[in-house]
Amino acid sequence: MAALAVCPTEAVADVYSCEIKEWVRVNDEGLVRPAPSAPFKRHLSIDKETGNAVGDALSVANRWEIAQKGSQENAFVTLGYVGLRLVYEVAVYEFKIGRDKPLIIAVRSHRGLFSALSGICQ
Repeated sequence: MAALAVCPTEAVADVYSCEIKEWVRVNDEGLVRPAPSAPFKRHLSIDKETGNAVGDALSVANRWEIAQKGSQENAFVTLGYVGLRLVYEVAVYEFKIGRDKPLIIAVRSHRGLFSALSGICQ
């Protein structure tokens, strides 16, 4: 008589693990240049189900919402807010074939200035 083993399955969060490669902004001459910044940890993670993003570069936001689910045709987009003010727009190019997915983050300051971070997610 054969025995059937049943193992409970644990729910595993579907999370992007990302590394920021570059942080840039537009200078006074209208050129995109590396943004001067204090050292920060370049790793961040993004929960694909909730849109919550965690990492030093995104620490200001206190609320996240998914604007677009990723697919073979679309980027995954999540928005980070401080109160009602949009601070971060994060896009992971889910449609790119392969394990590494390009990442772009638009950062809006309280003065209306923009900078951008880019990197790779898996």
